[in-house]
Amino acid sequence: MGHRRWFFKHILKERLLSIILLIFLIVFIGTVSITPLFIGDIFTELAKENSSFKVIVSASLFIAGAGIIRATADFTQSYANEILAHKITKNVTEEFYKGMLEKSQEFHDRVRIGDVMARATYDTRQMNIFISPGIKFLFEGTFTLIFSVSLMIWINPKLTLLLLMGLPIYIVTIRDYNKNLRPISQAQMEQNSILNARLQESVTGIRVIRAFVKEQAEIKEFDRETDKLREINTRRGIISAKYYPVILTFLLITLSFVWGSYEVINGRLGIGELITFVFLMMTLVMPTWQFGWAITQFQIGMAAAKRVYEMKEKKIKLEESPSPEDCRTCEGEIRFEKVSFSYNGKSSRKKSLNNINLDVPGGSTVAIIGNPGSGKSTLIKLLMRLYDPTEGNILIDKIDIKDMRISHLRDHIGVIEQEVFLFSKSIKDNIAYGKPSATKEEIIEVAKLAQAHEFIESFDKGYSTIVGERGVTLSGGQKQRIAIARALLVNPSILILDDASSAIDAETERKIQTAIANVLKDRTTFIITHRLATIKNADLIIVLKDGYLRDSGTHDELILRNIDYRRLFERFSELPPITYQEGN
Repeated sequence: MGHRRWFFKHILKERLLSIILLIFLIVFIGTVSITPLFIGDIFTELAKENSSFKVIVSASLFIAGAGIIRATADFTQSYANEILAHKITKNVTEEFYKGMLEKSQEFHDRVRIGDVMARATYDTRQMNIFISPGIKFLFEGTFTLIFSVSLMIWINPKLTLLLLMGLPIYIVTIRDYNKNLRPISQAQMEQNSILNARLQESVTGIRVIRAFVKEQAEIKEFDRETDKLREINTRRGIISAKYYPVILTFLLITLSFVWGSYEVINGRLGIGELITFVFLMMTLVMPTWQFGWAITQFQIGMAAAKRVYEMKEKKIKLEESPSPEDCRTCEGEIRFEKVSFSYNGKSSRKKSLNNINLDVPGGSTVAIIGNPGSGKSTLIKLLMRLYDPTEGNILIDKIDIKDMRISHLRDHIGVIEQEVFLFSKSIKDNIAYGKPSATKEEIIEVAKLAQAHEFIESFDKGYSTIVGERGVTLSGGQKQRIAIARALLVNPSILILDDASSAIDAETERKIQTAIANVLKDRTTFIITHRLATIKNADLIIVLKDGYLRDSGTHDELILRNIDYRRLFERFSELPPITYQEGN
């Protein structure tokens, strides 16, 4: 399905509103087109020697009645057009938003947030403008042309056919206008996205900009991008200025008046018929302008629809199993079978993980250690199925996670990341994000386990305190404790802590570890950390280096045989001599 078909499919879904719009548009155009007939009757009557005032009054009343009907129909069709536009925009925006949430992590790693925002806001707005008043203008112009030309043929076919000789010029002009406008409309959309992305990036990275005193450099770069947009808009304005059909219409009106007057003088056309004909020609001025405006907005709207549709349809998403096999009671037994992964795809030689084989018993605590870039976070992302392995399989309770519903899999996994993300909501809402139905007592209980209750209660509004965008009003340690409470509330079978205590002082960490010790029982836990006390107490420690699993075992085993593991400890204490290093 192309973007045009997708867009008009949304319009056709709203059949009732479209029919109402069409009916009242026809009524509106009908009254506009027949009004010149009554005006012509008045002048015909005035040209008679014995004019009937009654006939003039009747025609005037018909004109007034047509005006009232026209105003009512115009209000109704405009109202229906607005409702139609906003309903379609709402549906398109919701579909786009849903599509963005369903995309894989790979998709979101590749696109710019500002580009997504531009398509969700600016582009959908341009689609809205095409529908209202764009579609109204398109239909209005078309029906006015049909009605007025039909009446003109009825009044004087010869004169009408003479004027229609200018039609080929009119068609060629519109075709060229449309052709020149299409690429410039696409360029305008693209440049708006670039500006939006740059603005979003600058606001997000304002601390870095200030730290390196790069404000003026960023302003100059932004000015360069706005200059590009200005140039594009100027070119579009020049193209729009070359829309000549309006001038052609006025020339034809003049010609119809001159030729019609000649016909009146020679007795082949009545004065009333001439007035009617000229007025009908004048009704074509507005449709001619409307066609130009509608064509401009159609190109902009279609360029916007194409951008929204293409991003929505990008095939970078995880596929759900057609017949999911979910685990009934997740015990947390995990197996990695020959798992390899590259962020650049299967054909890439550079791999973040290489042939990982690992068995994790259910309910055990696993510490993952390794230098930056060793693959620690990638291993966790694969377990959460943010990505699929390029090779190999991951099983939970002997079920391949690709055969599980993604929502079911992630319902059983709780994550506390190093860089905590909090929503601009209350503390209570942030803790209950994974379980909105949680009671206040449940929220307080997990907050106490995470050692967060005391500082939360110190705020004036307690759990109703709004944390600000990304939790900006809280310290790093406070945000991490709220994240721990949020993860504990959903009671996951598998818990992932990605250096989750890095912003917490040693005393608070000790309290947290003591408080959640019972919670971790019968729960498989993965901990990415450099805190030695945490590592030593793990049931299983895995050592990653350059994407390879170099070794695994307990602290006592690894300290004797693995040089990479020993390096973590040798500066803190005297160690027994190494007896064996795997791989030597």
